[in-house]
Amino acid sequence: MRTLLAAVLGLVSLALNAQPTLILVNGRIFDNPNAQAIAITGNTITAVGTNDAIRALAKPETRVIDVEHRLVIPGINDAHTHPGMATAAFQINPDLDATWAQVGAAIAGATDETPADLWIMVTVGPPIINDATITKDTLDKLAPGRKVFVSAFTGHNAVLSSAALAELKIAIDARDPFGGSYGRDANGKLNGRVSEYAHYDVDRRFADLATIDELASNIAAFADESIRYGITSVQAMPPASEERFERALAASRVPLRVRMISFPLGDPRRANLAGRSAVKFILDGTPIERGAALRTARYADGTKGRENFADLAPLIKLAVDNRQQLLVHTAGDKTAESVLKAVATTNLSRVRLEHADGLQSDLWPLAKRTGAIAVVNPTHFPFRGTYPAGQYMPAGSLLKAGIPLAIGSDGPMNPFLNIMLAAARPDQPDESLSREDALRAYTSGSAFAENMETKKGKIAPGMLADLAVLSQNILEVPMEILPETHSVLTIIDGKVVYQE
Repeated sequence: MRTLLAAVLGLVSLALNAQPTLILVNGRIFDNPNAQAIAITGNTITAVGTNDAIRALAKPETRVIDVEHRLVIPGINDAHTHPGMATAAFQINPDLDATWAQVGAAIAGATDETPADLWIMVTVGPPIINDATITKDTLDKLAPGRKVFVSAFTGHNAVLSSAALAELKIAIDARDPFGGSYGRDANGKLNGRVSEYAHYDVDRRFADLATIDELASNIAAFADESIRYGITSVQAMPPASEERFERALAASRVPLRVRMISFPLGDPRRANLAGRSAVKFILDGTPIERGAALRTARYADGTKGRENFADLAPLIKLAVDNRQQLLVHTAGDKTAESVLKAVATTNLSRVRLEHADGLQSDLWPLAKRTGAIAVVNPTHFPFRGTYPAGQYMPAGSLLKAGIPLAIGSDGPMNPFLNIMLAAARPDQPDESLSREDALRAYTSGSAFAENMETKKGKIAPGMLADLAVLSQNILEVPMEILPETHSVLTIIDGKVVYQE
């Protein structure tokens, strides 16, 4: 009782001493049904309570905004996103089930319609990227002398024309990179196909063709879209090299909070993580290309996927030696098992399993013992059928098992689309999350996933004033219209950065 009384008195004292710079009234405050208003002083929430109590704190200079009984939520924190950034290119985005005849015709048409030095970028689905007969020779015949880059929508495999390889300075006799592979012809020369870390190297080389001004413009557009959704923080894994991304981010001057995740290419023993807070490695592929590594199950073609690294020790040592949070792409259950066993012998905490598709129930005790966090991506859930039968793409069961859960987009950034996909899963209804739990995973869960749970992710005194006021109540509207939601007022660091 004394502890409770002290806490109440402390809150009252905090509120009385605060001189709010901004007050929101007439709101429906997420996770606080007894409150309608929020007081903000500088960049911090200083009080949450009734309209009368919070209005009483206002000073003559305090700005008061009536949010008209709308839902007020902590700012969305996208825990896994890849800001698109690259130099100018002609984009072709066919349906994911498009045939090569359709895609080839689009490439040939682009060749006739665009300048000879402009890149032709094509994003394709499984029928194209899984067709090993499509090589640089195929592209060279369709678009002679043109820089053509055909990438899987998953981002794990691609095919490049001869001109594209030359522009990116990839030699025809290059050796396979650490964690990736090049396709080769009968003579051992590159055939234009790149997989895993060979693809990520291509992405980085391509992104680094852009000027700092181009990258800054891309970041600004990305931030603008984010803020209009009520996203106030992103944990970004950009394709551009880290130093150039940081320069472009500074030049863009966006208010969005951006945590850049280090993504080293090449030998991890030579990686420089100075000034970073987290490091990521991609340990396997995706089930769409039959690359997610499986323990016993097999894909329809009889394969079991593969892990990108035969030895995880150098990767884990890099994180341990540099005191970095470790993020690992783990799509298959074999990969999840491998990394959990490897980190169990270290002092690493809050290791993040990005996607966590293969985090099956027999691995939960180990996940809990190591303090692992599952970062799930609801836009992946519709592709559950690309896995064999078994316990893949869990979500609701992880939460019930006590495994920390965060949500990242890793695709379309609309958080309300992701909440809908998490809350209404036709593939596995018992793995659905409630809307409230999905929103918590997108806010406080994502804050926990970046070691920031004491500063953001909740609407409470002492937390950073990152908030969004939504166009509709996502906890009550029909499920099918959730993706239509947007923010009508976004606040970052106590400042209104967007108002409709």
